[in-house]
Amino acid sequence: MEFKQDQFFQAVASRKIPRIRIAGIVISDGAVLVQQPADDPQSCYAFIGGEYEVGDTFETRLRAEFEEETNANVVEAQYLLCLENHFRYKGNLIQQAEHYYLVKLDRRDIESREAHLKQFWIPLSQFGQANVRPIAVRDAVADGSYMTKRHIVQMPD
Repeated sequence: MEFKQDQFFQAVASRKIPRIRIAGIVISDGAVLVQQPADDPQSCYAFIGGEYEVGDTFETRLRAEFEEETNANVVEAQYLLCLENHFRYKGNLIQQAEHYYLVKLDRRDIESREAHLKQFWIPLSQFGQANVRPIAVRDAVADGSYMTKRHIVQMPD
């Protein structure tokens, strides 16, 4: 069975150009907000975000992704860091420049607005062991260094 995530990453890889992604790190009451494809519960968790599009600013794309994918609105957004993310997905090399913001939302009772996504709160005490991608950002959130690092490079395994 091929999942939508598989189709998505195949399309990204076929373009053979780096993808620009904007994402938010939300931490509230000792937990971190992430999401996962609803059709593939074995897949990794990811930070909420999306591809930078023509006409966007980083912040307008960030706000749009939260509004499209959840029932929450961004109240505050503080730029944190850039990740040069190089990884393999089912044999395909993917390269992304990912820009992360520290995000405060207007609510904690998050519900998905898109049937293909589910959101979860992972306790910060367990976050370093969770299957969250990209691993370099997961680790920076888990150890607190996301507040001081401005540039991270993650190479494929």
